[in-house]
Amino acid sequence: MGHKKGESKGIGYCSVVKADKNLQMQIKREVEQVESTPNVVPLKKSKLNACSVATSQGPSLALSYVSPFEQDYSTQDRDDVDSKVVRCLCANGIPFNVLRSPYWEEMVLAISKELGYKSPSYEKANTIFLENERNKIDRELDDFKQKWPLYGISIVSNGWSDIKNQPLINILASNQFGSMFLHALDFVVVEKSQKRISDYMVETIEKVGPCNVVQLITDNSIDCRAASEEVAKVYPYIFWNPCMVHTLYLILKDIINALPWLKQTYKTAKSIVKYILYHSQAVDIFQSFSKLELLKVTAITYASHYITLYLLLDIRESLTAAVLSDRWEFWATFPNIDEKIKLHGNDVKEAVMSENFWVAVQLALSIIRPIYKMIKFTDQDGPIIGEVCDRMDNMLGEIRENLRGREDMYMILEEKVFIRWNKRNVPLQCLAYALTPKYYDEEYLQIPAPGGRKRCPPDQDDEIFDSAVAAICKMHPNVDHQDIVRVQFLSFVEKKGKFSSPVAKRDARNPKINVLQWWKFHGGDTKELRDVAFKVLSQSISSLSVDRPWSTYSYIRGAKRHELNSHRADDLAYVHSNLRLLSRFSSSYKYGPHRKWDVNPELPLVDESALQWEDLCFMGLDDDDALLKQASHSSIPIQELLRIIEDIPSSNNQNGEQSQITSSVRTGGVRGGQAGITSRIDPKGKTKKFL
Repeated sequence: MGHKKGESKGIGYCSVVKADKNLQMQIKREVEQVESTPNVVPLKKSKLNACSVATSQGPSLALSYVSPFEQDYSTQDRDDVDSKVVRCLCANGIPFNVLRSPYWEEMVLAISKELGYKSPSYEKANTIFLENERNKIDRELDDFKQKWPLYGISIVSNGWSDIKNQPLINILASNQFGSMFLHALDFVVVEKSQKRISDYMVETIEKVGPCNVVQLITDNSIDCRAASEEVAKVYPYIFWNPCMVHTLYLILKDIINALPWLKQTYKTAKSIVKYILYHSQAVDIFQSFSKLELLKVTAITYASHYITLYLLLDIRESLTAAVLSDRWEFWATFPNIDEKIKLHGNDVKEAVMSENFWVAVQLALSIIRPIYKMIKFTDQDGPIIGEVCDRMDNMLGEIRENLRGREDMYMILEEKVFIRWNKRNVPLQCLAYALTPKYYDEEYLQIPAPGGRKRCPPDQDDEIFDSAVAAICKMHPNVDHQDIVRVQFLSFVEKKGKFSSPVAKRDARNPKINVLQWWKFHGGDTKELRDVAFKVLSQSISSLSVDRPWSTYSYIRGAKRHELNSHRADDLAYVHSNLRLLSRFSSSYKYGPHRKWDVNPELPLVDESALQWEDLCFMGLDDDDALLKQASHSSIPIQELLRIIEDIPSSNNQNGEQSQITSSVRTGGVRGGQAGITSRIDPKGKTKKFL
């Protein structure tokens, strides 16, 4: 606006403002409006300060108006804004974890740049803007969709039922590059039948393009199996495979039901944890002997058995010291305590002091541990489908080793595994295994396999080879194309042409080169087979890893709880899930302040926090933890362990053993359960153990 006549402030008119009378009046009104606000110093009374500013021509003096109280008010205003942000989060039940989101940062920055911004109304946000956002994200996913013709996709179906048993089924397109949410169908408003589910899947396949779909992944339920068979009638070249994590859970469930002592051991272990946690006096006594905070077993069917038994064994000495203490004896015999509590307390003490129980825990871990190692492997992203067959054999081999001397028990377990998973029933996994070059490497074949199994290349395993060839024929209905791919497949397994080069052999055992990169480097002479390898080896093997890190179910559950219509719930889930897919392609998701921003580390339940899941769920599986070494390399032979569990009389003096354990606890101190465990310290200084 320049200066008044007769004044010289070193400020001239802006040429644009000078030529526009209306703009001058607008600026004056805005200045007057701001100056009328309390605690604002008028512009005329502001001081003119000089500060050095670097320009393209070098350093210069820039003049700016600075109020005497500007800095104080700026700090006060910022604190006021921060207070309102926190108040909004608390009032609406939004976790503070949202402040780590890059999208929150983008929102705040956009608002700060737009003066006088007003938020959209509820009606517009819930309709127009939500639909616009879905369309925008759909365009941003084009790069992901463009990979489908080359790498193929798996149609992953996963669902849940709320407390009213109302079902919702999600459909995702998944491969090694990520899992894209397609849509969700609320089966409350339609008939949930095999025919309806299969029609739903066929409709999805048509939308994404049948030539892009390699397989369907569902759980093992009868409805899903039957629906997949209906889909196969329409698209005979599309495979169906059950979710591997769900399959392994069912295997574990069958094994536990087949071994009553194993089921009873877990039940006892869980009772010990629940008893201590549900009685404040017991918690206080336990924590006086241990730095670990015992937490309740969460409702994770896939991990609760292993985690409970493993961590309970780790704090055995602390538990023993607690139940032998005078405080426990005084509390257990207190006259006013309920008789039922006393009885349970005596049961807990008896179990903790029982050598039979702890031997059973060790033996149970030796059986369950290989299964959970397999669960850990399958519950991840990346091109890992080619390793499933070999790792399943390794899992059985480890169980055989741990049960050496009791082949009858191993045969029961092996039968339970083969009922749920058999190579003949998973031809796509067999083809992926046969297309993985490291399994033909001579050095790898010399490595001893668990259980004394002799390794052999996939082409020398008749079951694998026949299933692989059958998968090739299923993928290519055209006979001429079948012949081309089969001939090239033989060239691969026999290491002819480029497959015999030293570089190809070296890359096959190079851990820095994954299987898809290997085929890109060395599959140029067999392009048809290379295309098959890309499509097969890029597929997912489970549906569990699709959902957990994104907390998609909890989001949709909230949408259904508020009785949103199915179309709007579908839009919300689409935006919610695919924004996370897009963010995972950025380096900031793995490093920096936005690392795994979509995971809430404050939640106490392992199944709601992927960070805690990674840290705690599979603890002790990959290290040489002394605790499990004791279980697997016990000086007591397997027959003796089983004899103790089954209460078969022995000449050994069991009371002497118990006395020796009690003595070692009293004289040796409390170990505190620190070996090989990832732990967290809460504000009270207690190390948290998630049981």
